[in-house]
Amino acid sequence: MIAAVEAHGSLTAAAEALGITQQAVSQRMRAVERRWGLPLFERTARGTSLTAHGALVAEWADSVVQQVDGFDHAVASLRADRQAHLRIAASLTIAEHLMPGWLVTYAARPDAAHVEMVAVNSSTVIEQVRSGASELGFIETPDLPSDLARRGIGEDEIVIVVAPTHPWARRSSVTAAELAATPVVGREAGSGTRLTLERALATQVGDDGVVPPAAELATTAGIRATISAGGGVGALSRRAVADDLAAGRLALVRVDMPAMTRPLAVVWRSDRPLTSAAEAFLRLVGVDGYASSDVSTRRNSSM
Repeated sequence: MIAAVEAHGSLTAAAEALGITQQAVSQRMRAVERRWGLPLFERTARGTSLTAHGALVAEWADSVVQQVDGFDHAVASLRADRQAHLRIAASLTIAEHLMPGWLVTYAARPDAAHVEMVAVNSSTVIEQVRSGASELGFIETPDLPSDLARRGIGEDEIVIVVAPTHPWARRSSVTAAELAATPVVGREAGSGTRLTLERALATQVGDDGVVPPAAELATTAGIRATISAGGGVGALSRRAVADDLAAGRLALVRVDMPAMTRPLAVVWRSDRPLTSAAEAFLRLVGVDGYASSDVSTRRNSSM
């Protein structure tokens, strides 16, 4: 319903698109606002539109719908082979911004396996692969595990963002020392985002110069919402805030220090051959030039 108001621009048009009465839409609107305790809709003599909070929720809803579509494609692939399974663990930035497209493409293969994916922070992904709970792990941390086979699949940048009303939004830049002395809203310990930020600042000002975070949140959506509502300074993947920056909901802060980059990588255990499903998924994400026998060769050569 929120997405319908955003897409069609008015309450009447949203009701027509949903095939229900305008009164029914109004009742649902009030129920949603009471449930979340947020003003999502602005009612004027000219009609009904979304508030700033409502527009942000509508954007999240669109992302959820796209992921549901990807999930539907993945479930449909069960008809190809109901016995085949591929267990994947992925850190949040990859899970939210890269994995949906990969899953949709993979599910279109006639021999696609059923994919079971868990989204956790990078350190937990690594433990999932080590324990055998997941066959492939996608991570975004500067600490790449030496005991697992790994291939790079790209690079990500951590950026500093604030609400447009924050004083830093009007500055040309801030120093590394200023950032290090400012409590930042960010991810929890064990996440690649937090580790990348802390290591970059420690390089500039030393470990003792970096203050503890203002808040630790487990999702990028929570951090974005907190910062856009005026909750201080946030550190997030550039991928995660690209739409907010383009729409002016967040402002990018330039920091006088080298860019805070981190590798994106996929890891797996080198002491056991990969399944054909895992190999196919690796080729899909751009990792090729090896086969299960290569994994066995690496294992034997390390004994």
